[in-house]
Amino acid sequence: MKAFQTIERAPAYMKVYRAIEEKISDGTLKDGAHLPTEAELCAQFGVTRSTVREGLRLLEQTGLVVRGAAKKFVIRRPVASDIAAAASRSFALGGVTFSEVFDALATMYPEAARLAAKRLSKEKIAEVRRAGEALKEARDNDHEATVAGAVEFFQAIARGLDNRVMLAMLQSLNLMIGESLRQVIARAPKAKDRILNAQKNLVEAFAARDGDLAAEWMRKHIADLKRGYDVAKVDMNAAIL
Repeated sequence: MKAFQTIERAPAYMKVYRAIEEKISDGTLKDGAHLPTEAELCAQFGVTRSTVREGLRLLEQTGLVVRGAAKKFVIRRPVASDIAAAASRSFALGGVTFSEVFDALATMYPEAARLAAKRLSKEKIAEVRRAGEALKEARDNDHEATVAGAVEFFQAIARGLDNRVMLAMLQSLNLMIGESLRQVIARAPKAKDRILNAQKNLVEAFAARDGDLAAEWMRKHIADLKRGYDVAKVDMNAAIL
């Protein structure tokens, strides 16, 4: 009986990628630092230029390096928005449904609102308020601007929590609700006014440092969003993309 599977040898370019990724992860290669030139990497790894280029291409695709001046690669450690974008793409490719996204939204955001009432600085509360004002100024027939304003309100709350893990998680949800919000706003005539009312009360709860009230209004806001889904006949079992 064969107890173990044959070990597959990784391509050389993957070894280049993983070696550089490890140095970025452990802090040896700092954010903003330049990688050695292709010729120098070839000499250090003992591989061909095409192998180095494939490894660099993969690093660039994953957002760990960017091209700087004179075509030199610069280290760029991922930030929350990068992680959120990658997560939302992965969920979309995995066929995640509107229903699954909504369940996560309804579970996570009321507690995020409670925490926001305690943590948001005056400047961050002002940022959340400005997001609401931008939504108010969007023309009623400009659905894209309305969706962007509604999502930015959630984004501003997430940014103000001063927690990178929660920021990445909440931002990935924010990116995924865009299409369902677009359908609601296009098909439910009173959706914008109801969103604005919830946002106004949330900002007031944040300013009053009332976590319970903020959580309650966020629950109302999300429940109202679900009613909007019903009015707009959004297929909750459909994949988000």
